[in-house]
Order: sequence, then structure tokens, then C-alpha cells
Amino acid sequence: MGQVSIGIDCGSAACKGVLFLDGAVKAATVRPTGWNPKETAKAVLDELIVKAGAKREELSITATGYGRVGIDFAERKVTEITCHALGADFILPGVRTVVDIGGQDSKVISVKDGKVQSFQMNDKCAAGTGRFLEMSAHRMGVDMSGFAALLKEGKSCAISSMCAVFADSEIVSLLASGKSREEVAGGIVNSVAARTAALAARIEMESPILLTGGLSELVGLKKALEVQFQLPVITSELSRFAGAIGAARKGLS
Repeated sequence: MGQVSIGIDCGSAACKGVLFLDGAVKAATVRPTGWNPKETAKAVLDELIVKAGAKREELSITATGYGRVGIDFAERKVTEITCHALGADFILPGVRTVVDIGGQDSKVISVKDGKVQSFQMNDKCAAGTGRFLEMSAHRMGVDMSGFAALLKEGKSCAISSMCAVFADSEIVSLLASGKSREEVAGGIVNSVAARTAALAARIEMESPILLTGGLSELVGLKKALEVQFQLPVITSELSRFAGAIGAARKGLS
């Protein structure tokens, strides 16, 4: 085979992996992280090897994400900020801003030529993260696909609580007062977008903007971010793999 590299991005919710061959994504996979990031990362690695028909001894493996510390079979471990910037530049050449809303944190990264210029991260509060959206969807009796369907109506109401715990109570109160699930779902996403915009205001934000992570597939979130930023936000079918792609590229440098 040609020049082969594997990147594994093990986050709090999902473990993503890509196999890079001669500068292109040859294979990609994702699994729920579960309770053991190391075992999940090993399963991701094994699946990539099978998909690509590669041999373990041919591979360079780089790990990123919060679970990278326990991935002892990786030759190198790199921070997710660095990897998201490098991966985003592959997905969208010339990208200047990366917005990543993950399971346990959210971050906005200023990028130039694939390198981090500055960044802001929210990792102290669940509100504004993917976990908050999942909890809110569960509270309304739907999964994330059902939540996405609720957003298609384009309705919303105000969510004033700035804490995930209090916001959960506010959601219950709003539903009890007669607000529709469509309105509440819209309010939740607008709240997350507003928090993300507050992070973005602390860096030098420029277009083009790429939304990465699993929530990049949530169309309602993309639209809410565009309203907050007053700028277009781009997504890609590879967006959720940005960190893993960056890790794989780092393994080739």
C-alpha cells in the first residue's frame, strides 16, 4: 500500500476513526464510546483495518479526543484543538473558523492554513453541548432524529436559563404551560447557538466557517448558528470526522 495513517478521535459520546491512504480518506467508522474508550478505540482500529484491507504493521496511529490518554497502542497523541483545525482544513480548504459542539464541551477555533490561531472552549457547563441537546430531547420523549424533525417546523420560544439543570426544569414548565415540543426544541437550539456565538465573539472570527462534530448533521442547529453569526455556516458529510482526519494527517507529518 501507499502512505497509510490512522486517526482515532475518541470523544465522550462517540469514537471516530479514519484511515488515510495517499492523502485521501480510504475508510471511516464511528461507534458509541461507551464506558471503556480504549476498548472502543481498538474496535474502531480493527474495523478500519478490515475495511481498508491494510496490515497493522503498515499503519501509523494517532489518537486525539478526551479518551486519547488511554489509547496505549497509538504512536502519538495530539490535542483535539490541533486535530480539528487540521482536519477542518482538509474538509474545507481555506477554512478560517471551526465550530465544534461536542458531547461534553463546545469550542470555536480560529484557523489559518490548518493551524490554530486562537480558540475558546466551554467545558465547565453542560448547557451549550451535545449532551444538553440529548437530555432535552429525552425530556420531550424523542431521540435525536425526532428532535431534528421537531426543528423542521422552524418554531421557537425563549429559554432563559443559563444552566443545564435549571434549563431542564424550564423545559418541563414550558411544556406544562402549553408550549409545543416544536417551540421548545427551537428554543433549546437557539440557546445553544447563542452560547456558541458568545464564545465566537472572543476570537477573531472569519468566513468560511465549518461546523464539525456529530451535531453538524442537525440542520436546525446550522440554521440557528447562521442567524447568530450573521454568516453562512458550512457542513460536510465528513464533518463529524474532522478530529480523526486531523489526527491521521498529523501522523503523516
